[in-house]
Amino acid sequence: MSPQTRPWRLAVAGCGAAAFGLHLPLLASRPTVFEVTALADRDPARARAAATRFAVPRIAATTKDLLDGADMLVILTGVHEDLIEAALDANVHVFTEKPVGLDVTHTRKLAARAQEAGLLLEVGAMRAHDPALHAALAAVPDPAGGWLIKADGVDEAARRRLLPPGFSPYTFAEDPPQAVPEQLAAPHQRTALRILLWQGYHLLTALALAAPGVTPAACTLDSDSQSLHALLYGPAAEPFTLVISATPPSRFLEQIHFSGPGDAATIDFARPYQRSTTTRLTTATGEQCGFCDPFAAMWQSVSDRLAGQYPADLPTSTALAVRVEDLALALATICRPGPHPRKD
Repeated sequence: MSPQTRPWRLAVAGCGAAAFGLHLPLLASRPTVFEVTALADRDPARARAAATRFAVPRIAATTKDLLDGADMLVILTGVHEDLIEAALDANVHVFTEKPVGLDVTHTRKLAARAQEAGLLLEVGAMRAHDPALHAALAAVPDPAGGWLIKADGVDEAARRRLLPPGFSPYTFAEDPPQAVPEQLAAPHQRTALRILLWQGYHLLTALALAAPGVTPAACTLDSDSQSLHALLYGPAAEPFTLVISATPPSRFLEQIHFSGPGDAATIDFARPYQRSTTTRLTTATGEQCGFCDPFAAMWQSVSDRLAGQYPADLPTSTALAVRVEDLALALATICRPGPHPRKD
């Protein structure tokens, strides 16, 4: 890839809340680096609203039209694999929201195909670029255990506020069915995989970076198939607890705690779509806030990689995605259903 002499031309597929609230505002704010050349959405009115708000010149009716003249396809839809394949067919780089898919075998094939073609397949693992997480890992470089918790009852309302009046947030239920690994024969295992990759992806990213050799030991899905509890061990039997819990509307908690021989670190993350400056890191030496935006850092990394520059301190985006999807699959494989609801 040659040095950048003009903005990277980006085509965006999907105009939901992530596009309106995160990606398009940031991309539009950096016109010397990125130029959004075309948009597409399954709802043409939604695409027109996004084009008007962010001054995008073209709405594409087909994937071929969308890719015309693009350096990179930005995939913000719920299902990604067909669009990734279309971009690779057209010799276009790819940025896709996480996860790449529910079947890590397909992810490996797409990653290998992109590498063979000399194309980027960037995955939106925002937490990998989070200054708060990296500060926590600097304080506790070799965690001897910890916990990772997510309970999100605010996401839908937050996404609704980001969209223009008259539009509702998309849901996974509206997406085409996605292939799941054949070894997940039981319905509760497939549900566990979806919870891990749709709701727990950021937690798994943090765990994969903090304890690369972590091994699942136990996983339980609650009787309502909404909450999940898991136990994992590091290479030296360090215990890590993972909890992804259903919660009433308006309640939110995303917290990571790592403890080590010399220190401990707890991160309380900002609510969805709120400024990262509200994220709080607590260690033995005190409390730290005001962290830079991990989302902006992620897109800076994309720009750097398009220019052929690769951060030395992070795995490649697809390597990390495969690691996270492998971990989710291992947990889902051993997942057991919780006790049946009590009948009074």
